[in-house]
Amino acid sequence: MLAAKLRGLRGLTVGIVGMGTIGTAVAKAFHAMGAEIVFFDPIVESSEAISKLSATRLSLDALLATADIVTLHLPLIEDTRHLIDEAALARLQADAILINAARGGIVDEKALADTISAGRLGGVAIDVYSEEPPDASNPLLALEREAAQRILFTPHIAGVSRQAWATLFQVAWDNVVRVLIDGDPPLNRVY
Repeated sequence: MLAAKLRGLRGLTVGIVGMGTIGTAVAKAFHAMGAEIVFFDPIVESSEAISKLSATRLSLDALLATADIVTLHLPLIEDTRHLIDEAALARLQADAILINAARGGIVDEKALADTISAGRLGGVAIDVYSEEPPDASNPLLALEREAAQRILFTPHIAGVSRQAWATLFQVAWDNVVRVLIDGDPPLNRVY
């Protein structure tokens, strides 16, 4: 491990794309491990939680050029489809790490496969796919040799536990009570 010169998180810049509930939670975790936080979100305004992280708002282009790690946490809507395309991937640092735990379709998988095959990017973690489950034609599954060693695939099943489901239902019920009984606006709104 020492010969591979593996980096820790302390002192790295982590770019959060989508600073909603999940993005903010991810930012808190990275911040607690000593990372500097930058973020891009066209909707979310600064909040107390974001201020506590000393997070800096950047344009998407600036975030991609600056961050050592870029992690995606936004919905798949028409404006975010292929948000991370060939041009966006070219803006990333050559040794950057890209994490997509948001939605398939936000990253152009063909462009990502080409970028990794060309020796750019330090690593990629993919938890979601444009077609789920991914079929054999997915270009990321066809990566070979060194490129294949720099990609980690996970099956987007973090919520498949009793505790996760219980929490999900409790939060949903609390939100119904909040809106219908208390007359407050909903929490965790999805646009």
